[in-house]
Amino acid sequence: MKTFIKWGLLVLFTLAGIFLLGNLNKAFINQAPDLLQVGTGEEPTLEYVSSLLPGSAVQSEEDKILRVPYAQVDEYAAKAKRISGVWYARSVPLEKPVISFKSYWYSVTDQVKGYFEGDFGSIRGPTGTWEIPIGDAVKDMFGRSFSYLIPGLLLAVCSALLLSLLASLSRQAGRFMDGIHTMLLGLPDFVLVTGLTITAIFTYKSIGVRLFNVAAFGDTVPFYLPLFTISLIPGVLIYGTLRLAIQRELEQDYVVTAKAKGLSGREVLLNHVLRNITDDLLTIMPKATNLALGSMVVAEAFCDILGLGGIIVSPKLFGVSAMPVSCLVLAVISILFHTVYVLLRKRFVVRIREVA
Repeated sequence: MKTFIKWGLLVLFTLAGIFLLGNLNKAFINQAPDLLQVGTGEEPTLEYVSSLLPGSAVQSEEDKILRVPYAQVDEYAAKAKRISGVWYARSVPLEKPVISFKSYWYSVTDQVKGYFEGDFGSIRGPTGTWEIPIGDAVKDMFGRSFSYLIPGLLLAVCSALLLSLLASLSRQAGRFMDGIHTMLLGLPDFVLVTGLTITAIFTYKSIGVRLFNVAAFGDTVPFYLPLFTISLIPGVLIYGTLRLAIQRELEQDYVVTAKAKGLSGREVLLNHVLRNITDDLLTIMPKATNLALGSMVVAEAFCDILGLGGIIVSPKLFGVSAMPVSCLVLAVISILFHTVYVLLRKRFVVRIREVA
């Protein structure tokens, strides 16, 4: 019970931290959150306009500025524009951007209230002419993201496992792959995306062969580019972990005994060593999954894919008020993967304890 409470609190604190960080941009403002500039002629007067906008007051008659309730400038601007004789109604820019904890706190509390009312944010199109709730779009986003996240993770695990076994069977192959591993260890995922994209474009322009799609267009969504991007960094991490684990197991006494009985190196690896490195694989998988999720966001942003991560920075969209929700969804996915790995370790890893 104590373990359950501990992990439950850890999950709650993690989600709360991600939510607060996801709204950090709301602390930076460049427009007054409680001032509204209204353009009129001689009629109507600013006092008259203020009388039609309950909760407002004249701030500056000369500059035609009203003081309105905090963070409700847009709502009052829309109401003011409906008044006859009002030419325009707009927010008042600040002399320089400032950090406002009041604005941040107001935005956070307002979002929390919206969540309890079922409003989880929305996505708006390039011209702002259409807007859809995040709940209606999340199904399609899940489908796009998981169509290459899961295959990318499987490719990373399978390729890392096969290459680590091959490196242990052949000394020359081991030296070569260890060298490649060292080179790739510090390679950022965006470098891979850029390199593959340039290669695909150059190949198409040179010989007219399209290797793979590099950007989303209509119903066409790139697959191979996100797949390779997602699998590379986690695969490098898993390979290094399994390579060391296999070397550790090969130095154990049971391997020496098995070889003394006439078993070949391949039989020892497949029948004994492979089973004993399961714990190492499941231990590194949570970190590898987090790296895969990060690479997925990079790939979606680069390829302009409207997935769970791509909606945050996509130039196709005018605005996304659901960014904190997207971050929370990615965090929940990571937590669910971590839970699966914990259950798998309890199921397949044998724990041995000394008894006095």
